[in-house]
This record gives sequence, structure tokens and C-alpha cells, in this order.
Amino acid sequence: MIVINYTICLIGQQLHKTVVVGGGKVAARKVQRLLASGAKVKVISPALAPELQVLADSGEITFLARSYQDGDLGGAFLVIAATDDTAVNQCVWREAQERGCLINVVDDPEHSNFTLPAIVQRGEMSIAISTGGGSPALARRLRERLEVLIGSEYGVLTEVLAELRPELIASFPTGEARLQAALCLIDSDILDIIQTHGKDVALTYGRALLHQK
Repeated sequence: MIVINYTICLIGQQLHKTVVVGGGKVAARKVQRLLASGAKVKVISPALAPELQVLADSGEITFLARSYQDGDLGGAFLVIAATDDTAVNQCVWREAQERGCLINVVDDPEHSNFTLPAIVQRGEMSIAISTGGGSPALARRLRERLEVLIGSEYGVLTEVLAELRPELIASFPTGEARLQAALCLIDSDILDIIQTHGKDVALTYGRALLHQK
């Protein structure tokens, strides 16, 4: 089974051809992640959760205000079936199979050919948690715990390390020396400095560490 990280466009421009069947809170979470990845999403549902209604009203998603009908997946590459009606989800699955679409039926890994991991996003840093569809609840709980443990400062740390990387490469040869220098930087007080003094001070601190002889 394929595991797709929303934040990495593994399927290029095809991600834009996305259909979500269902308009509840689960569908809303899926749609929000897809939009964050640049997808153009069509939602098919008789009614929408408030979060989705806002997106429909603003034109950020295409909304068909009716139940799913056979043929609705025409031109779709990626499909999510997120209704609370098993029969409808199975119909979506069958059409997706016939059309060769990637299809995820929520909470039904046996009728999915890809899964969507729970994501912790901190700036450019992404942590994906997948149980292979075996337990979405476990993936969600682990995501919630990681969100507490890994705060926004890690996003800033990622930016700092990216800016310092050219100096790291210039100062240390490829291999163990460079790895140890990078780990020394990560294991330093740089996170505390980010939290107390901000990114610019952390950059200065990190640069000084790299150039210690």
C-alpha cells in the first residue's frame, strides 16, 4: 500500500485532480491538508461541516451539493471517500478501481490503495506517522503527543540549520567530521537560545560553534 505525505507532492501536478466524497469533520481535515499541499479539491456531499462551508464560500474548493453519483470521479487521480455510509464508500471505491484512481476509504484499509499519515508540521520540518491503515486512532494519538513534545522552535531550528549548512559544508570534509559538527550544533543550547532570544541570536551562536577550532 502506498503511503502519501500530503506535504510532499509525490504525484506532481496530478494531485490537483482530487475528489473528496463526504462533508463532515473527517473530510474537513483531509481537505485542509490537501489544500495546504496545493491541491485543487472538489468536495461532493449533501451538506458541509462549517470548516468546509467557509472554504466553499470563499471559492477555495469546488462544492457539489448532492450525494455521490456514479461518474463523479471522471478525471480524478486521487480520491478520498469520507462519508459515514459504508455503501456509498464502497461505490466510490468501485468506481475508483475501475478508473485506476488512488483511493483512500477512511477507516477501511482493505478498500484503500494508499494511506495518509498523520502529520506534525513545524515549518519545513514534517514528521509523518503511519500505521499502514491499521489504526488511524493510534496515528492520531501519537501525532497529538508529538505536537506537545516538538514545539514551533523546531521549525525555527530547521531554518537556522538550513542557513548554516553552506558554512558547515565549507568548514568540514564529507563524512564523520561533518556529521559530528552538525550533531554538536543540534545537541547544543541552540533550541533554548531560539526560545529565549530568537532566530538571529541563534544564528550567531551556531555560526560561532561551527568556527570553533
